[in-house]
Amino acid sequence: MIKIIYIKNILNNYYRIDKYLYYYFLLKKKNISRKKIQDNINNGNVLLNNKVIKKKKHIKINDKIIFIYKKNFFKIKKKKYIYKNKNIILNIKYEDNDIIIINKQPGLTVHPGCGNYKNTLINGLKYYISLKKIKILNYSKYRIGLLHRLDKDTSGLLIVAKNIKSFNILNEQFKKKKIIKKYLALVWGIPKKKKDIIKNYIGRNKKNRIKMTVLKNDIKNGKYSITKYKILKVFNYFSLIECNLKTGRTHQIRVHLKYIGNPIFNDKLYGGNKIKYNYINRLYKKKYTNIIKYLFNVLPRQALHSYLLKFNHPITKKKITFISKLPKSFKKVIEYLKKNNF
Repeated sequence: MIKIIYIKNILNNYYRIDKYLYYYFLLKKKNISRKKIQDNINNGNVLLNNKVIKKKKHIKINDKIIFIYKKNFFKIKKKKYIYKNKNIILNIKYEDNDIIIINKQPGLTVHPGCGNYKNTLINGLKYYISLKKIKILNYSKYRIGLLHRLDKDTSGLLIVAKNIKSFNILNEQFKKKKIIKKYLALVWGIPKKKKDIIKNYIGRNKKNRIKMTVLKNDIKNGKYSITKYKILKVFNYFSLIECNLKTGRTHQIRVHLKYIGNPIFNDKLYGGNKIKYNYINRLYKKKYTNIIKYLFNVLPRQALHSYLLKFNHPITKKKITFISKLPKSFKKVIEYLKKNNF
């Protein structure tokens, strides 16, 4: 079967063809993944202006796309798991007709998967929109308008789009690095520079596929990643820093801070849960160990919080800023460090 598409309107003149087709078919109420579209392109079944192309080819207005597909191409295969609505408490920071800002609590997984298909933010969001009878665009069973994600044990702000127009506009803002995302992190030791920009490539750790790692100049296996940071407060053994993400790679802040020698406090995946003794006098080792163990108990997850989002509203175009206070456990650790000069 053949579908011929003439490009009449796109957000800019440099939209990737796989992304365009993905949203085009979603608007036509065709359930399909971008991966399936990319595979169809790679198999030579998509022509742009009568020429076979690659998935990363960009399109422009007045282009002609010929999409060749089999009869059952859009047929949905029955999945083992159905991502059901579940009454999970969500801290809604802000909501209007076009967006929702969620202040995610630590310990809550964002997307279903890896054996957890019921107790995620997506399940809670599905319940919330059904309860409020919100006609939110169901982009897929995984996303439901969610534009980005946070790790399970990272707390803070997330953006949800409530319609396709808002989703596309905000997606463009992310793409053009116009959305400002800032995090607070408590790290071991004191970074060598008060402020810096970390630039390198991040990819999967070959020895442990759950972990990410810095791959120096490895363009093939890594993705270019940029993190700006500055020190806000220095304690005896720790530093509170602000991170400004310029790219959004998996575990980016956690990987970058470990890379510069200052892993995030109690980050179990990247070594922040191991007590560092290179900062102390041996005479105080026992007391120091007991204090660190106490602080680990107070904050039993990585000390990373997405505290600020700044962007233009997708419809009103007004500049809006959202700030999330530190969770109680994180704040309690900071207060202990200040009070005890630790």
